[in-house]
Amino acid sequence: MDPPTSPEASLHVKINEPIPTSFEEHFDATYMLAKTFFDRDNYHACVSLLESQPHLTDKARFLMLYARLLIFDTHPSHPNALLPPLAYADKHDREGAHPTLVSLLQELVSPTDPFLLFLKGVIFRMLHKRIDAMDCLISSVRAFPYNWSAWKELSRTLNLKNAEREQILDLLPASFMSVFFLEYTQRQSTQIDDGHFERIDALLSHFPGSAYLLTCRAQSLYLHQDLEEAADTFQHALELQPYRLDGISEYSNTLYVLDREDTLAQLVQQFAHVSNSAEVWCMRGNFYNQRSEHFRAVESFKQALRMDRGCVAAWILLGHEYLEVKNSHAAAEMYRRAIEMNPHDYRPWHGLGHVYELNEAWSAAIDYYQQCAMIRPYDARMWASLGVCYDRLGQRAQAIECFKRHLACPLTHLESIEAIARIIELYEQDGDSVHATMYHCLLVQVVDRNMAQMDPALLARFVFSYIIAARWEMGELHGRLYYSRQDKQRGRVADTAAPAGDLQRAHDYLQKVLLAGTDMTPVAEELLARLQRQI
Repeated sequence: MDPPTSPEASLHVKINEPIPTSFEEHFDATYMLAKTFFDRDNYHACVSLLESQPHLTDKARFLMLYARLLIFDTHPSHPNALLPPLAYADKHDREGAHPTLVSLLQELVSPTDPFLLFLKGVIFRMLHKRIDAMDCLISSVRAFPYNWSAWKELSRTLNLKNAEREQILDLLPASFMSVFFLEYTQRQSTQIDDGHFERIDALLSHFPGSAYLLTCRAQSLYLHQDLEEAADTFQHALELQPYRLDGISEYSNTLYVLDREDTLAQLVQQFAHVSNSAEVWCMRGNFYNQRSEHFRAVESFKQALRMDRGCVAAWILLGHEYLEVKNSHAAAEMYRRAIEMNPHDYRPWHGLGHVYELNEAWSAAIDYYQQCAMIRPYDARMWASLGVCYDRLGQRAQAIECFKRHLACPLTHLESIEAIARIIELYEQDGDSVHATMYHCLLVQVVDRNMAQMDPALLARFVFSYIIAARWEMGELHGRLYYSRQDKQRGRVADTAAPAGDLQRAHDYLQKVLLAGTDMTPVAEELLARLQRQI
């Protein structure tokens, strides 16, 4: 062949070059072409090319079968529908396993390659054979610990309520990847504690400056409600990798809750060129929501789901958005899909409870809020929601217990005051003046402890509690308290403490009532006069 006579001629294929004759060279070229088709999302071409080959290596076989699985997964049985049917509502799930999945499984009999084992585990999970999937995925990560997709699939097969994660620890490989897996599963369960942060810090000591681990820490802080620190950590990770997409959705959630509209707008602008990421569409949805453009937010979250139907955050946020536009039925559907994806995330359970609460279906709301409380037993919001629903049903005893659990959770001083006030209200509705009085005394102690940080107007709201606490200290309530309305009707007085308490404390309480300048001032003056006679 003559040498090229122009620069463009050098780009042409040299047809007189020798064609590879050995099987290995020919197959490597075929595999690379199939891999190119796969990378360009042309799965049909990838499958067609590899199926035409007489012999396939394990690597090529995996690529072919995985492409066939993606063809099935990206072409739902209802192609005209925006969202696929739920698993429990799918025709094939009612009548039996989907034939495409069964045919794939038949080609994966006793595989030994770690990637084929991973693929078999994925198919078993899609067929709802959780234990079989777990067995295949554990074998896969033991043979090749560095396939992160296998670890993530394994986490989806675990029932964390039965402590299955702890039960399989001895079966995991002795690799740092096992530590990454434990961190990931705990974060997915949304049960964040001090031990979880210690695990991340230990990994950061081995991988300093890892943007992935910093993002993990920021996501954990977000779930732990440490929003200011979470925002700073997200920003640090973004400075290390300015166009990192992982965690962008949670970062935008954090900025939304903190009401940092300018920072969120800058973040949206920074990723304006990205159109194929579910995380970025979730971020745009949060931006539109913050601007009260709810219909544009809905479309953004839908686009996120077109990009990745397995994005749990998109299902949850779309549910929130449907609630904003008063479409509670659609919101409930979105939350159910999120639960199907990750039943260990408390947010869709809480969303479903809120939907039923808004529709005054108190019993159903209680069922979902109880699921939240089991997942997040130290989250005060869950117990407050349960208490409200029990109160609506007239089950005041259960409501009181829920608000007591709410009070035992980490709270700000204002939240503590509101919780105590709610308990007092419930006891008074029950006619239990003994426990109501005890909580009136507790309330004034909490108010006094935080007096410097409080709005003076708040003191005026609780002057009645100060009057009750002062009378208790003066011993005036002895013989006047009852455990219930029935006891009061029968004259069955509660056996309370000694008739006189701390008279100086009673004096201080009454002075604060006078300073508040409310309609309780004459009562406080009369009590102060009686107190002077006692002293």
